[in-house]
Amino acid sequence: MNHSFSVLLDAYRRLWPNRSLAAGPLDEQESQTLLYETIRQELRDEWTHPRVRQSPEVKFYYAVKRVAASDLPNDVKITLIQAYLTVMEQLQTNHT
Repeated sequence: MNHSFSVLLDAYRRLWPNRSLAAGPLDEQESQTLLYETIRQELRDEWTHPRVRQSPEVKFYYAVKRVAASDLPNDVKITLIQAYLTVMEQLQTNHT
């Protein structure tokens, strides 16, 4: 059920096509780093003006909702949501 980070990064690109992510071939470690960093930026709402930023919990809710409603295969959805959970837990740990 676990997918490679390259597959998860491609799935992320399908869900958010307007995000500019590094193009070209990436190895697994680079794909994991890029995916986690992109999710971290998304959950911290770094692409939004500071006055209208939402909390990581709100951004997490919307991201999971978007992944669940997508046409991705269910096993890819679950693994991508697990990546979101991993990053969210890191943010919560660093916040406290």
